[in-house]
Amino acid sequence: MRYLSRTILGGLLAWSALPSFAQDAAKLDELYGLQSQPAYIKHYEADKTGKVILNPYLQVATKEFPALLDVKMAPYNWVIDAEGRVAIIPEAAHPLGRTYEKGFFRPEDKSDRKPGTRENFGHVSALGGAPGRISGEILYDKSSNAWTVNNKSGRYTKHNTDRTPEQLVNSANLIREVVEPGTASWGPVFFLLEYAHEDIREELMKSPKLAYDDAKKKSRPHIIVMPAAPPAPKVEKIAEAEKPAAPAKAEVAKTEVVKADTPADPSKSDQAPKPKKAKKPKAANNDDPS
Repeated sequence: MRYLSRTILGGLLAWSALPSFAQDAAKLDELYGLQSQPAYIKHYEADKTGKVILNPYLQVATKEFPALLDVKMAPYNWVIDAEGRVAIIPEAAHPLGRTYEKGFFRPEDKSDRKPGTRENFGHVSALGGAPGRISGEILYDKSSNAWTVNNKSGRYTKHNTDRTPEQLVNSANLIREVVEPGTASWGPVFFLLEYAHEDIREELMKSPKLAYDDAKKKSRPHIIVMPAAPPAPKVEKIAEAEKPAAPAKAEVAKTEVVKADTPADPSKSDQAPKPKKAKKPKAANNDDPS
């Protein structure tokens, strides 16, 4: 009887905690989308027992233990897990994957893969094949030295009806909060229409903010849903031993005389160097729905 009483009491206590848990789960659903199984798992991503192999470079980012990005490891994939955390993985070569020396044709996206294409760890390797929320890519743009974020994922984003621009913004804010960009800064956030539900895609195709990676070909339609963040100030310290010694006064005077005697090049007078035109970063890396 005493055991039964404790069991009932324990059940009541557990039940009383359910509304709070349900509220937290509902909030996560609103912020980052409903949990969903991956749309598919590629043949090489699981071992012989059917267990999906985790990416060995997996980082689960939190405020206490932020993830760190390295431009040499780009590109990265990100996934919001069931608990609302950010899982970050680089697209490293998979040990069970193949390398296509002559390239191949991908029927799922009707694209030709270049010779030397390898099979990499995909989004499922961040969660071990478990359910996830909205996900996408973190790409490095060399011209702006910045990381861009998008919603490109064929596993957890493309085949779900509730993946919205607002959820991508929520995810990008979280990523910027718990992921260190290293030597780069945070660039814009792209919502790719190809990975949105048809109702959302149809509405955004009418938006004045609609843009393309290639306007002539109208490739990769997207909307910038979040601007680039201001670059973090860089502090440059020069060690005392590395500071060049000041030249002697006689040397300074000699240098000034030489400069004064050197005739100016009239062809270069009053001509400021032309600034290089900044290239717009691409919204996505390629068409592989990883």
